Amino acid sequence: MLVLAGFWTFGVVLLVGSLYGSVASDQFQSAPTCSPGQVFAATYCRVTVDATVTALTSDQVGIDVGGRQSSIEANLHGPLPDDAVGLPVRVTFYRGTAVHIKGGDLNFDTEDAPVDRTDELRFAGLFILIGGTLLVGILALRRSARLANSP
Repeated sequence: MLVLAGFWTFGVVLLVGSLYGSVASDQFQSAPTCSPGQVFAATYCRVTVDATVTALTSDQVGIDVGGRQSSIEANLHGPLPDDAVGLPVRVTFYRGTAVHIKGGDLNFDTEDAPVDRTDELRFAGLFILIGGTLLVGILALRRSARLANSP
């Protein structure tokens, strides 16, 4: 019973956590618009500006925003376009950090983009609740069968 209580407690914690899993995403959506001078400032605002790609690998994107160079961490999958260098793009900055890049064949969130973890936490919580209950039930049935068969 103690194991079942542990699974249930952990599952409920994940379900409650799912209620707060989208806070960062909600804050991003409701952030006020920055002035162009605040693009790289850590103030609570967002802005989308024109930029040019200066380098592109599967884990880094180099951009030029009005003469200022920036290197951004990304996690790109699949083949990368060969003609990305020099490509004009639109870059969304949030709190001074690039969070989204779009232009040409590129359209992706960066590693610093706020994410919505609601679904992941909810599914994990349900899996722990249901899976833990099934596991404890199976173990209890096996133990009961063993005790019934012992002399």
